[in-house]
Amino acid sequence: MTKVFLLSFFVGIHALAVVDHVMGYNQAGVHTDVVLVKRNGVMIFEGYDKARGYSPKTSHLSWSMAKTISGILMAQASVEYKFSLNDAVKKFIPEFKGETKIIDLIQMSSGIDFTEQYFGLPVSSDVVRMLYLDGAQSGAAGYVKSLPMREKFKPGDHFYYSSGDTNLMMEVLKKVINDDKKYENYPWHKLFLPLGIQHATFERDSNQVFIGSSYIYMSAPDYLRVGELIMNGGKWNKQQIIPEFYVKLMHTLAPGVSQTPLEGTSSARAYGAQVTTNLPIEIRKMNSEHPDLPADALLLLGHQGQVMAVSPSEKLVVLRLAFDKGAAFNRAPFLAAVRQLIIVNQPDYKTASDVKQYSESDSRPTPSLINTKLNILDLWKVPLLIRRYTAKEYCSCRFVAGRTHEACTFDVGLTMPLMPKIDVIESEMGKKKIVTKFFFGDENAVEFTGEKFGCRILN
Repeated sequence: MTKVFLLSFFVGIHALAVVDHVMGYNQAGVHTDVVLVKRNGVMIFEGYDKARGYSPKTSHLSWSMAKTISGILMAQASVEYKFSLNDAVKKFIPEFKGETKIIDLIQMSSGIDFTEQYFGLPVSSDVVRMLYLDGAQSGAAGYVKSLPMREKFKPGDHFYYSSGDTNLMMEVLKKVINDDKKYENYPWHKLFLPLGIQHATFERDSNQVFIGSSYIYMSAPDYLRVGELIMNGGKWNKQQIIPEFYVKLMHTLAPGVSQTPLEGTSSARAYGAQVTTNLPIEIRKMNSEHPDLPADALLLLGHQGQVMAVSPSEKLVVLRLAFDKGAAFNRAPFLAAVRQLIIVNQPDYKTASDVKQYSESDSRPTPSLINTKLNILDLWKVPLLIRRYTAKEYCSCRFVAGRTHEACTFDVGLTMPLMPKIDVIESEMGKKKIVTKFFFGDENAVEFTGEKFGCRILN
């Protein structure tokens, strides 16, 4: 497979020694599509996997990197529409039954009994149910609103990473704006166009609410622009795009992180405001999780190996876009290799490893137990999940990212245990639809609505 990469101000044998680690050569299940490393205005490394169809113009799925963008939009709206992030969610969504505040959603401390699991039977995970099963019909936020509150934990008290919190936040945003046309243009008006991003896709659910947890598509240079915006304290061309108060909030540990952790995925993450910090966690005697990054780094992390690390103090943005299989990708050796790339060119680079924190003997592991809501009847939903997931992801891959049939079936197949039959149907009006079905039984359809809003599940 042909890899195309450029090394700026980085030559010699040492470059060849680290490129394999940066691009993930010969690592089973690792499919690195793009890596960009930029510091002090210098592009130190620029790599695209041309054989997989990637170039500076190719759109790539964000997965959970979208959460950080969603949080920024909510902060911008709080200034424009003059409401407080401490307002209760029920002020804007009266049918919501909890005492959760908007800030609790931003800091992943809503108290909603949502399970964010990616292992075992996927139909038992709320994030899968929200995106592809129940929530595909009721809307993502509609599904989240149907869940009970945690019995033992109050909103704001405990951090628990939840895509449901972000999607409920996006419905709050819609209610705040209270104008469908303004809402559908809001990400472009407030963020994409001011950054010069001309080709962004932000997909929506059945209620036309942005799926802020997962579904933004942009090119690598455009993701880099978002990273540079954060790196520059929210400023772009001398304009304060991200409110200053929110920039500070992004760099501050959520209060719930410093409490006794809940069991489950990412319960030990040093989370800020819809973004992960690289700060130590005092209560658990945990050092910065990524010692090869600066201590002030913010990390936008996504499923299947998406990483964007941003450091204001070091004027650094690192971007990795990928479609890895399962948990094949390990961030530690990747970031260690990036550090080697940087220090050869710019040896003044300072990381969290240069800051004295806790000794290894002080570190206390955090329990992370799988908490599922499996019902035996859910097993009947597995074929439905396979059909819908395949149709949705194939549609976005083909028509948003513009990749080939072979490339899209390969990427979808990384997650699916078996593939249904895929039909591309184009109407006389030029509308495109993906239909998936097995040799017998039901079929499911996803519609491509255009570049702006991408694909949405029909049934």
